[in-house]
Amino acid sequence: MSEAQTLAVIAGGVGGSVGAFVGVSIGGDAFGVTLTTLVVATLVGVAVIGSAIIAGDVEFFANADGE
Repeated sequence: MSEAQTLAVIAGGVGGSVGAFVGVSIGGDAFGVTLTTLVVATLVGVAVIGSAIIAGDVEFFANADGE
């Protein structure tokens, strides 16, 4: 697995966990929890990837082959 793929998996896991926690904590109806979870998960995932790129830990380039 390439660095970019590994980072995407980590970002997805962290984003999903935080998103689910926030969504359930806020509560409300099922649609509201789902929407909150998706929004927070996306924001956290993007932040994880962005911080890794800024820190220079990962060169995140995608080509047509997905590598």
